[in-house]
Amino acid sequence: MKDDPFHYLEHYEGGDVYKLRIGDYRALIDVDFLNPILKVRVVGHRRNIYKGL
Repeated sequence: MKDDPFHYLEHYEGGDVYKLRIGDYRALIDVDFLNPILKVRVVGHRRNIYKGL
């Protein structure tokens, strides 16, 4: 993921974040395009993760 993060990340259309699928779990990730940094916003089960965005 370090070399090519967008191979694993999908843009989440409901917000300005990217999602990483891990089985039944999702991680919502902010991407800093100016610096090579990925910031994990939240990790949770797929049925609950999108509530409150």
